[in-house]
Amino acid sequence: MTYTYVPPLLPSLARWQKIYSRKKGLSCLRALEYEKLVQLRLEGSLLDVGGGGNSLYRDILPQSVKYDSLNIDPKIDPTYLVGPNGVFPIDDNSYATCLCLNTLEHIYDARFVVDEIYRVLAPSGTVHITVPFIFRIHGHPDDYFRGTPSWWRETLTRAGFSKIELQPLVWGRYTSAGSISGYRGLFKRGRFHLSHFFDLLYSKITFARGDGRYSGRRGERICSVALGYFISAQK
Repeated sequence: MTYTYVPPLLPSLARWQKIYSRKKGLSCLRALEYEKLVQLRLEGSLLDVGGGGNSLYRDILPQSVKYDSLNIDPKIDPTYLVGPNGVFPIDDNSYATCLCLNTLEHIYDARFVVDEIYRVLAPSGTVHITVPFIFRIHGHPDDYFRGTPSWWRETLTRAGFSKIELQPLVWGRYTSAGSISGYRGLFKRGRFHLSHFFDLLYSKITFARGDGRYSGRRGERICSVALGYFISAQK
């Protein structure tokens, strides 16, 4: 098994404009997730675990993929409707790719679902997972846990995945702190973007001679308060 930790890109004006131009009113976590999602090269058969026809990101995915989905909520319009912690009604080795976005924190036995994803993936298939970390509790219908990078590395390794990459989803400390506070009061969206500006300014000063990423000890400290993680694992 190989595990790779990928330091995230530093904030920039171009990224700032781009990640919020796709959809209005996104949280920073969602904006960073969708930034990664549109960069994926998705082909062939795809199973969206926790998704469906009415998912907010469905229009971001390529229309060329053979899209199937699995969910406990019929309102999301999934291909397969299952109960919580239910076995996937899918044959082994069926999909080239699985997505699992903002879902595993809502499942009490997340390891069971990871094992099911591994089972339905074709040999050399890949799963792309996003999960929150520094993010408020949000039940749908429940919210059970926040896993650290070490937890995800160990869990995916035990499930049998051979290659794992994890990248923190973080803009900066000010934005992470604002996400927890919820930007209460007047001018909510303005203060939301002001926190992005403070993180941009801090990164320009602190990492001026760096490699364009939150790397080194300072970068690791900022990534320790990441809003979430983007994880890719190959069978």
